[in-house]
Amino acid sequence: MQNFDWRKAVFATAAVGFTALSAGCGGPISGSPAAGEVDIRTLAVGNYPTAPLDFRAVYRHSSSDGRPLAVARLADAVISGADIDPGFRYTAVTRTDPNYVLAEAAKPVLTANHLMLTFSTSVSDRPRLETLYIDHSSGNSSPLGGWENDPTATTFNVTVMQFPDEQSARAAADGIESADFDVAPADNVRVGLEQYPAAKAHWRPGIPSLAAAIAHGQYVINVFVRKTAPEIDGLKSLATKILAAQLPLLDKTSPLSDRDILYLDYDPSDMLRRTLHPGDYPRPGQDEATRTPRGFLHTLDDQGPWKPLLDDNGVDVISTTAKGALLIRARDERSAESLWAGINAFIPGSTDGPPGLSAATCVQNPSPNRDSFPQGWNASDRYVCNLHYGRYVARVAGGQLIDAQQRAAAQYALLAKAQYL
Repeated sequence: MQNFDWRKAVFATAAVGFTALSAGCGGPISGSPAAGEVDIRTLAVGNYPTAPLDFRAVYRHSSSDGRPLAVARLADAVISGADIDPGFRYTAVTRTDPNYVLAEAAKPVLTANHLMLTFSTSVSDRPRLETLYIDHSSGNSSPLGGWENDPTATTFNVTVMQFPDEQSARAAADGIESADFDVAPADNVRVGLEQYPAAKAHWRPGIPSLAAAIAHGQYVINVFVRKTAPEIDGLKSLATKILAAQLPLLDKTSPLSDRDILYLDYDPSDMLRRTLHPGDYPRPGQDEATRTPRGFLHTLDDQGPWKPLLDDNGVDVISTTAKGALLIRARDERSAESLWAGINAFIPGSTDGPPGLSAATCVQNPSPNRDSFPQGWNASDRYVCNLHYGRYVARVAGGQLIDAQQRAAAQYALLAKAQYL
């Protein structure tokens, strides 16, 4: 490996292809010879690194690093809105702390039963209205994470929690339901979900919402649904539909032990090493992880335009890096080009792309941190560039056009190098 020259390898493919073409024909060939790939040495990458991350940094695993990786893994196994109905396209909020979702009275139940991991998502059939934030420090809580949605919207929250064993999970499910019911015991009424007799549920007549909890192996699923009318059959039907979609996903996701969490692979699909990472060391967490398409949808304000693109182009894994890039792996090169074209259509208009790089397009985004962006992008990142290389599509953003262009050029060069390093 020490004697390997990636520069020779990158350009050898074009030379081999041209030599083979010349040798395979007896007569002269018209046209001008050209390299099969962009000469990445000519790209204006600024100060951004173009070597794969594992060539620049050593990742030393710790238990604190492993936990965010475990939460990202759990998020892949939590339903998105589209698993219930395409109309549930808007992500209200996601949480990794159940204290923002469950009733204050339920918190001791989690501690007593040694809660290990949590992922919670709330989705709606209407865009989020950021008009009311509930102060959790006061002891108030909201199953929708503190955001009040349009009262004409149908919304649901799913919170999945992992416990050390099945006994702890059953005790936690019973305790969560009891604590929530006892917040207003004179008003709440217990109800059953016929298809899931183990589920404990309740509602308050006249209020268009229902809460339910069920243990499933080492997992507990807490569901909160809200519709536009206080009609119990409709509330029960939606809660049942959610459990029917959620439980099979957990059957395919084995629980983790503390040891498993410690030894989780930071980059199991070799995606993060290919993703632009301006920093000098990995930062595992919600803003730096590999995800399945389902896990990625949780990070979007509007899942609607992304879902068909991911499905149609055979996307299997997506990665993000802290203050870096979004990288998507499609089925093949042709699918990546189709995906790239679809993503380009998210924001109308165009501006200058990186010099010498036709595989990248840039645009000025009128609504940073919204409009089909992953949550967590900087609100000052007004310029966006999308690019494709092989079966990969990447998205970068910057506060100034030249910065976004340099990021795109660096990401392209990184993808080219990663093929040979």
